[in-house]
Amino acid sequence: METTTFLAQLWGPVILAVGIGVFTSRSYYTRVYRELDKETLAVLLFAMVAITAGIAQIMHHNVWRTFPEIVISLLGWGLLLKGVAFAIARKLVDKAGDCQAARKLIPAAAGVMIILGAYLCSIGYFM
Repeated sequence: METTTFLAQLWGPVILAVGIGVFTSRSYYTRVYRELDKETLAVLLFAMVAITAGIAQIMHHNVWRTFPEIVISLLGWGLLLKGVAFAIARKLVDKAGDCQAARKLIPAAAGVMIILGAYLCSIGYFM
């Protein structure tokens, strides 16, 4: 559980801050996403960093016993899969992002991120 707490301390504030940012400045985050499309090197670097970080987390925390451990493990696997998707199927990632934007799912995603970030902060800093 020590590693789970440590990773919750890392993930929690980041997810919470980005969730609040997306919720309060949706146009800014939409613009960042749209501009990323034009920066192919940035996309490749993101993919490489995400794959590396995902593998590192999975190697040190692939635990499925308690709910907090499951959440942290899913974040590691999600990071790895997102990195692989950016490296291999960039067009598919673009279509998924466009679909989410068209369906107005961005505020809902921000809400989920705020809840998840707050939950991870509570695990990491208050339990």
